[in-house]
Amino acid sequence: RKPFNPLLGETYEMVEHGFRFIAEKVSHHPPVMACYADAPAYRFWQDSSGKSKFWGKSMEIIQTSHVHVELPQHADHYTWAKPSALVRGLIAGPRTVDFTGEMTIVNHATGDRCAVVFKEAGLFSSSADEVECRLFRGATCDRVLRGCWSSHLRRERAPGQHPDTLWTAAAQPANAEQYYGFNYFTMRLNDLPAPLRPLLPHTDTRLRPDQRAYEEGRVEEAEAVKHELEEAQRARKRRRDEAGVQWAAKWFALSDDPYSPDGASWQYRGGYWAARAKHDFPPADQLW
Repeated sequence: RKPFNPLLGETYEMVEHGFRFIAEKVSHHPPVMACYADAPAYRFWQDSSGKSKFWGKSMEIIQTSHVHVELPQHADHYTWAKPSALVRGLIAGPRTVDFTGEMTIVNHATGDRCAVVFKEAGLFSSSADEVECRLFRGATCDRVLRGCWSSHLRRERAPGQHPDTLWTAAAQPANAEQYYGFNYFTMRLNDLPAPLRPLLPHTDTRLRPDQRAYEEGRVEEAEAVKHELEEAQRARKRRRDEAGVQWAAKWFALSDDPYSPDGASWQYRGGYWAARAKHDFPPADQLW
């Protein structure tokens, strides 16, 4: 079955413990999602611009946009581009995702950088998830981190000393492999408690009826509704083309970005949380 691709203008929000997140589907051809998050100690934004290559039995996804993180209390601004993702098992066998290549994280305020190497599985590698991180201040390697991006990360110490464990992944739920490898956090992302419903715009993905039907086990209904929603999206596109109207995202705009390879990226234009507080979202397409 084909996946549930977000519809143009579809949104998702999360508010939790001082953390706020908003995402929007901002382009359909090519498919691009943009997101923005903030909390008392940081700001985060990125979009999913990229390209893909099909290799017959596998597909490579190459991210062309950068991730941004700002730490206002320290005046730090970090950027990085995600490594290439190789999806194997498209035709037969188990489907896996491996990350390969090198990713460089740069602090534009200080010039410090971290070179992160994602190692491919091979004859002498026990895991396809191994990473090695080298942190540089100027030309000097200040420290080394090693581990697996899927399980843990440790800081190397002097010979004879145990490494410091900086991060370990939370335990997976029982039978996680039967639920797409979701962890407890991911499993509740589509939850829609009654107090939240009236706060959401009608474009929020939790209100999407085909996804809800599929989650509740009504598979054939989900397939039929999904087809109806996609046909309605095509009809809206035809009407815009006939009227000469250009679709515009509600919450993000393509703006100059000196750190992006293309010179621009999708950035949050503001206004979502003010509209939410007043229960007054601007008009938007009826997606479902």
